Order: sequence, then structure tokens, then C-alpha cells
Amino acid sequence: MLIKSLITPANILIKLSTEDTAEKAIEIIENNGFLSLPVFKDNNFFGFLSKQFIYDQFFKSGSPGVNSFFQKPVSDFITSPQETVKDNIHVEEAAEIFFKSKVRFLPVVDSNDKFVGILTQKALFEVILKIFGLQDAKIVILSSDFSGVIAKIAEIIHKQGANITNIVQMDTGVMGIQEISIRLEGKNLEKLVDKLKSSNINVREFIPAK
Repeated sequence: MLIKSLITPANILIKLSTEDTAEKAIEIIENNGFLSLPVFKDNNFFGFLSKQFIYDQFFKSGSPGVNSFFQKPVSDFITSPQETVKDNIHVEEAAEIFFKSKVRFLPVVDSNDKFVGILTQKALFEVILKIFGLQDAKIVILSSDFSGVIAKIAEIIHKQGANITNIVQMDTGVMGIQEISIRLEGKNLEKLVDKLKSSNINVREFIPAK
């Protein structure tokens, strides 16, 4: 899945200008219940500014003049523009960028480098939860024959009227044993687990749907 379907479009974003004062920026951020907002210069995306960063800079400055400090322009608080990402990258790539950069938003541009909106952590992780079926029931199985056992498991699950939403295989590092984590949806999954066990499938764990 590409991130272009997950972004908050530029035309509905609440924005700051590099010419806005720090005081005005804080007022806009607080009035809208955000932690930070995108900043624009001459209608082009320039970076993000958080309320916390403004306060941090004030305390570090040791400035005795509160009023004069908060009349500084927003541009004084952004040392370098934030790098953008293309709208045609996959959600997995965006998740890795979030993990490495620790930012709350990613500015997104199209193939012509035109700013089209932002991708938030919340929007990304909501779709990841859906893709990986993390709200669905989970069965964890141990096996030394992944290909053989997965075909047998799939047949049993199908006959029991359940649907697989995600499969993850991990090497346990012990005597070639593979851990197979299966997310699935359906009714009477406890009976399905009993059927797997009676078919000599090594079910280590069953977690009902949330």
C-alpha cells in the first residue's frame, strides 16, 4: 500500500507562516489542540514547529524579556527545513522513517516535488493494524516443516470456515523449529484450535480476537 491514500491533504491543513510570531504560533497550536503544526514560507512547506520547542528555546536563552522573546518570528525557531517523502512510497518505508527519525509527521510531495500534505503516525499505524490483522485472533504454532504444515493448517482452517488475515514465520533458533503466527477471523475458533491439535499440529498458544 502506498502512503498517498493516507495523507492529510495540504488544503485542509492548519498552517503556520515563517513570518508569524512565536506568540501567534503557540496560540494557533493551543486553540486547535495540536502539539505541533507545519510551517510554510511563500506557500512552500518549510518545516514543523512545536509549542514545546518554543518554550525550550525560551528557557535556554535566559532572556529576561518574555514579551520580546515571543515576538520573534517562527523562522527563528526552524534551523533547517525538514526532508520530504514521496507520495508513492510504501507504508513499510514510512514506518521505518518514523522509527529512525522520531518525528510525528512526514511532509509528503508528489512526483513534481509539490507539497501535497502530511502523513501522521496515527494514520500510518491505524492502517498497519488493519493490514496485519492485529485485532484478530492469533494462533501460534511450532513446526520444523513450514511448507508441509502450512498447507495442512490452511486446509483445516478453510474447512472450519475461518479466514487467514496474516501469517508471520520466525526461526526460533532451536533445532530448526519455526514459529508460525497466524492471524485469523471466524466463529468458534476454539473448536478450530482443538481440530488443529487433534491433527497433530503443535499449537503453542491461542489468543482470542480483541
